[in-house]
Amino acid sequence: MAIPAYRPPEDPGLWETFLERLERTLRVAHVHPTTVEYLAHPKRLVTVSLPVVMDDGKVRVFQGFRVVHDIARGPAKGGVRLHPSVTLGQTAGLAAWMTLKAAVYDLPFGGAAGGVAVNPRLLSGRELERVVRRYTAELVNLIGPDIDILGPDVGTDQRIMAWIMDTYSMNVGRTVPGVVTGKPHALGGTAGRDDAAGYGVALVLWELARRQGLPLAGARVAVQGFGQVGGAFALHAERLGLKVVAVSTGRGAMYQEEGLPVRELLAHYEATGELPRYDLPPEELFALPVDYLVLAALEAALDGERAAGVRARAVLEAANFGLTPEAEAYLLGKGVLVVPDLLTGGGGLIASYLEWVQDLNMFFWSEEEVRQSLARSVAKAVAEVSAKAEALSADLRTGALALALERLNEATRLRGVYP
Repeated sequence: MAIPAYRPPEDPGLWETFLERLERTLRVAHVHPTTVEYLAHPKRLVTVSLPVVMDDGKVRVFQGFRVVHDIARGPAKGGVRLHPSVTLGQTAGLAAWMTLKAAVYDLPFGGAAGGVAVNPRLLSGRELERVVRRYTAELVNLIGPDIDILGPDVGTDQRIMAWIMDTYSMNVGRTVPGVVTGKPHALGGTAGRDDAAGYGVALVLWELARRQGLPLAGARVAVQGFGQVGGAFALHAERLGLKVVAVSTGRGAMYQEEGLPVRELLAHYEATGELPRYDLPPEELFALPVDYLVLAALEAALDGERAAGVRARAVLEAANFGLTPEAEAYLLGKGVLVVPDLLTGGGGLIASYLEWVQDLNMFFWSEEEVRQSLARSVAKAVAEVSAKAEALSADLRTGALALALERLNEATRLRGVYP
């Protein structure tokens, strides 16, 4: 029976995926019905219209969203996405997933997400800044370092986080670095933040390889998505001794059987926004003969049809919802190890937590200290998720979901229902 839940008025998308996985996990996790009611109904859904003066003097109205899913374990935390596909249903699903991810890593955050339906590449720099600042101004009474902390996501970067911080600070009359994470270092950003998400994926792979006897030295890896997460992962994977044989963008994949020069590729991609060459269509990367396939682009990149061609022994979901449920079921049936986003996506979230803590205390740590803390958190999460999965005789995603739900259940029980 389906869970009685909030239903978005249109394009339920990722929210429905969250509900499906929640319902499936409830068969093995001990969760009180009250907690399920909370999780099935986001705390706050906000839709805003953003009138912006374009460079030609005309006014264009953009649609923006911000969803706070659950705050049982702490203030909400979640990214801001600038992409044409942003919808309320997608945003609600991402917010719910952040609730679970923070619980998996035992961080004192609830889940949130937001964004604007826009293609930032079609805007000038000034137009983009006006959109971001107007979006922030519309939310200024609903966000803050102890209410809802914003961070980067698809289409956003340090520059945009700086605009959000400045707009919020100007509205409240004081500098508040803790309202966002992923800021430039000069504005309170943490050392080690730039590559934390990709570094976290590499740490998860290293921990799982150590626990399960998987190969690292000389193992072949293909990386779908060569942005901030995929690029950083590729670099750290190479340092671990893996051979990165393929990377891809939306335009195509670059493949070299003896291994790619990752550092040179990154430099070229950062300078031009393109790979030096395209050897394969992007979808052919999924079927390459590799040990590890890393999904580091948008959600639902690997569906059931494409999963049939996967030859990797393990698939790491470095992007939120990178696998469709159908693809995951097929891969698990073939005996492929699926490492879920709730586990691989911890690097960026841990770095955001460390940045937030530093901003609140105005006391900052070195990059080495940040990396050590990140490594400890990843090792702990991998051990706990693995133990839960083994106890349930289940896959890693079920283990991660069950662990998160039990922690959320305890927090909800202790807080009770107001009034």
